[in-house]
Amino acid sequence: MLNLFCTFLRVFKQSQPTHADMDPDAARVAMLYQDPHPAHRGFAEAIGADLVDYHRIPAGPLADTIAEDVLNGLQYPNYDVYLIEGSRPLYAALTRRFTRGGTLIYLCADHGFHELGNTDFEGDSGFKSLIGKFGRPAVRAVSRRGIDGVVAVSEFAAEFTRPIVGSDTPITIAHPYIQPETYTALNGVTPDLSANIAVTVGRAWRYKGVDLLVDAWSTVREEFPKAELHVVGNGHPEAYDEAPGVYRRGYVEELADAFEPASVFVQPSRVDTFPVSTLEAMRAGLVPLVTETTGTRSEASQVDSSLVVPADVQSLAEGVRNYFRHSLDDREEMSKAARHQAERFDPESRKAAFRDAFNDALKAL
Repeated sequence: MLNLFCTFLRVFKQSQPTHADMDPDAARVAMLYQDPHPAHRGFAEAIGADLVDYHRIPAGPLADTIAEDVLNGLQYPNYDVYLIEGSRPLYAALTRRFTRGGTLIYLCADHGFHELGNTDFEGDSGFKSLIGKFGRPAVRAVSRRGIDGVVAVSEFAAEFTRPIVGSDTPITIAHPYIQPETYTALNGVTPDLSANIAVTVGRAWRYKGVDLLVDAWSTVREEFPKAELHVVGNGHPEAYDEAPGVYRRGYVEELADAFEPASVFVQPSRVDTFPVSTLEAMRAGLVPLVTETTGTRSEASQVDSSLVVPADVQSLAEGVRNYFRHSLDDREEMSKAARHQAERFDPESRKAAFRDAFNDALKAL
């Protein structure tokens, strides 16, 4: 695997990619996707991009290797611009970029670049894990030659992407949005702001940090003995049931049912580019508590600076306790501010903002 990866890099080093100036409005655009987020589908629609599965051709015994990515990259249809959704399709797209041309715009919507070099890198393929553990210099060199521009979903994502793509690569920012029906429905939610109940929503992935919040709950209950934590989402371990005050809710059909009993929403992620779940909670009037390594820190900080904390057990515990110490009047004011901040994440305005950010990235080339 390592020898194949080195050969792959030598091919990149020898290539001399170029791209011509173009009119963004006239460019033919494809979005290469793996498992497209609904908001990213909307982004593609906003710029008239065709959706192309990055994994179009299965490679049999070479599945989940660099060879599979190379094979797929060589077979992509011809477009002027390729919008790449996330880090896994990026590797295949770079093959296309270096061998057959085209302009590559990276939609930085996951934390792949943030984790480069970390020994606990969570890769979804052998190749990705190899790069995560050993390949930061190599990825940086290839990215600076192959990525023409970046649209990041948050200021946080732009920060950790900049050292990888270099100072000459244009980076613009466009936030995702709440889905239309959810946006409308959540505005009618009335959370119980008098309750010392927190809720978190997400899948049972390590980067979401739910384990940190569960571990923090015993400290929260030292000061607030009846405080409850509701964990919403599939796959969370049964061991959480052993923590006093922690309740696994599993999957809920309507987010309103999860949000109404609570007064605060916690996003305890170890790293998260811009989780829409935070926006949904704010739209419902819940006060958001998020970590410093979460892109929605930009929104939580507009409600109150104390709502952004480090991603560790003690800081999460203190953040929750600090919120529970607030009077009902204070909570109501913070809830209003949260709901107001979430108003701007409607689909139409965010899709228009993405179109502007995408075109600005192209114009900057």
